[in-house]
Amino acid sequence: MIETVLDARRLTPSFRRPALGFLVLYTPLYYMLLFLVPASLRGPAADLLSPLGAAGALWILWKGMKSKEPGERMRWRFFFIGTCFYNVVEFLWRGTDLLAWKGHSPIASVYDLLYVFIPLCYFAGITYSLNRPSRSAALRVLFDLVIIVAVACTLEWQFLLAPHLAGAADSEKGAMMLSFLYPVMSAGGWIGSVLFYLRYREHSRRNAGELCGIGAVGVWTAVNHLYFILNIEGHYASGSWIDPLWTLGLHLLALASILPDTPQNFPVPDRPKAKRIEHRLQTLLPYLAASLLICFVFFDAKEWRPLTIGMMVTTLLVLARQVVAILSYEKLLGVVSRSHEELERLHRENLYHKEELERTIGQLNELNASREAEARTDFLTGLSNRRSINEWLHKHAAAQRKLSVVLLDIDHFKKINDTYGHDTGDVVLTEISRVLRDTAGPADLVGRFGGEEFIVLLPEAGIEQAAAFAERLRQRIAGHSFQYGPGGPERVTVSIGLTVWNGAKDDIPAMLKRADRSLYMAKRQGRNTVVSM
Repeated sequence: MIETVLDARRLTPSFRRPALGFLVLYTPLYYMLLFLVPASLRGPAADLLSPLGAAGALWILWKGMKSKEPGERMRWRFFFIGTCFYNVVEFLWRGTDLLAWKGHSPIASVYDLLYVFIPLCYFAGITYSLNRPSRSAALRVLFDLVIIVAVACTLEWQFLLAPHLAGAADSEKGAMMLSFLYPVMSAGGWIGSVLFYLRYREHSRRNAGELCGIGAVGVWTAVNHLYFILNIEGHYASGSWIDPLWTLGLHLLALASILPDTPQNFPVPDRPKAKRIEHRLQTLLPYLAASLLICFVFFDAKEWRPLTIGMMVTTLLVLARQVVAILSYEKLLGVVSRSHEELERLHRENLYHKEELERTIGQLNELNASREAEARTDFLTGLSNRRSINEWLHKHAAAQRKLSVVLLDIDHFKKINDTYGHDTGDVVLTEISRVLRDTAGPADLVGRFGGEEFIVLLPEAGIEQAAAFAERLRQRIAGHSFQYGPGGPERVTVSIGLTVWNGAKDDIPAMLKRADRSLYMAKRQGRNTVVSM
């Protein structure tokens, strides 16, 4: 159980187990000792036990702070500094009490002044890692804090402190006023911590340090109020039953320092309705506090004067008007928030539909490109078809560039089809296409002109270059071994005719006719030959 609760990253077991045992057992043992020792020795016992508990909490907090990640360590430094102030105050307070027990005069009010820094340090530690509010938002929360603390102090002064000040001697009034700092400062630190935590925490998680820090300050707030009441009534003495509770607050904080500080250990379900109620209570809390104070003024009034009644009624109406304005503003914010969420949803849908449309357009473009390639390519050989060849020729003719045309026809192709079948004929067409591609250059255009006729367009080539290319092509085809299985012709030959483009005075149909006549003459001369025109 201990291993699952404590953070095992840096704290060793030799420290974790004794630390947890000390924190769990210290308060019960403190109470046992207080009730076991004689009443006359409870004060000295408390003066020794309380500093011991504070020092132990400080040591555990120091070790726990060192075990935290760098991003979390600053929060625990604030807690550690506040605990250091507490230890100083505790040693001064208990030391002066022991001196008084021995008959010496105590050092008066030093610890009261130092006590101011303790809740400030814890407040800084609790709010350090919260979401950073804007300056105006933080100022509003501080105003809420001051209003609530002012109301609480006013009521405590009126009903707790004032009755005792009225009958106290002048020498006692200063001590009573100083003791009033205890509940005021701790209440301010606790209320401020709660307000900032509820307003600016991450709603998706809870943090052990934040919660235990608030719990520690809450314990001190309750104990300090009890101390204040007992002290002004003259019932408090060192060794009282409330003494261990001060140390209990420190031990809550020390326990948090050795707990894992990861958010997943404290998941919070998403509850929008609860968040709205919580936010509304936070917003209305200072107005409720001010209204409560006015109600006390109303019921405690000794004399009803028109100005007093008018001031209270006007103040209540102003508060009510402000509350109505806030509720209307929150309602408007809710409408804006819902509209924003709806716009975000529509934006996400538009992005989704845009992505779908872009994918569809991409698929259509790919399909169109594929169809366009199919429309310009011979399906069997993969060479350019007649349409693509004609387009290329017209573009080249418009540029008035030199061009040679090589037209070839497979010899006795009809006989191959009739004798060996059309499948063998398709193999012959495919193999010759491969030889043509391998022989032609990268700038040349190779195409199937129709049936068993093929064409090669040689840009920037003269008649001599074209003739040399045609002869090389004829020899490669004649020496090529066709891969179509047994039962087919071992060798296939082609007849080739070629011509050149004569420039602006020439046209494409005339050029193709010359190439066709050259091919016809090659057939007449016995096939497997090259004729140029």
